[in-house]
This record gives sequence, structure tokens and C-alpha cells, in this order.
Amino acid sequence: MKNPRCKNILALISGLLLAVFIAGCSGGPKETVNVQAEIQNLKSADADARQKACVELAKAGPDAAPAVQSLIPVLKDSDSLVRRLAAYALGQIGPKAKEAIPALKEAGNDNDRDVVSAAINAINAIDPSAAIKPPPNVSN
Repeated sequence: MKNPRCKNILALISGLLLAVFIAGCSGGPKETVNVQAEIQNLKSADADARQKACVELAKAGPDAAPAVQSLIPVLKDSDSLVRRLAAYALGQIGPKAKEAIPALKEAGNDNDRDVVSAAINAINAIDPSAAIKPPPNVSN
């Protein structure tokens, strides 16, 4: 590439691609989640509404700490996806969900291996010193 104009264009394109990549990785503005409304949605008779509530609470991360007490019983939901998403949400809340560790350890015995994996991952995210060993047929 002896043409300086081509070098400048290539540098410009490289710079733009890097800027787009960095912007995409920054996560953008944090989405506001109505934690109290999602706590109410956890009690819905509709499994889809409970699933969505867990996802929204996970998005809120540590800001969803007030939902921990409401998420703990959801770990025993009749819908396995709801149980898995509840464990995931607790993991996203992080150390503020420490009181959920006994229930997450119990979820480690779930019949659904995805729930077990989510429970193990949540415990590791909340308090790595409380980690449990996955059963032989489950990897996280």
C-alpha cells in the first residue's frame, strides 16, 4: 500500500470499527427495572409472566436485592425454566443474595440439570466459598 490515501482510508475504517466494537461492549445505558412490579409478577399464575419477571430481575442485577426473598420460593416452581431463571436472577444479584444460598444448594438436587447448573453458577456468583460440587452428569 504505497498510496497514502489508501492508508488514511484504511486507518479511518479501522478506527470506526474499533469505536463500534467498544460501544457495543460497553453495554450502553443501564435499563431501569421496576423491581416491585416484577416481584408481583413472580406470583402470577402464568409461567411466561414468572419467566419474564426473573429475566427482568436478572437485568436489574444488584438493584434487585429486594426481590431475593420472593425469588427463593420460585426455585421450587412447577416450571423448570422458571426455576432456572430464578437461580440465574439470584446469581445476577450477586453477594446481596447471600441469604438464598441454602435454597440454591437445595436446587442443586433438582431433576433438571439446567436448573442444577444455574444453581451452581448462582452460588459461585454470590459466594464462591460456598460452592458445591456439581453431580457427575452436570457441568457448569
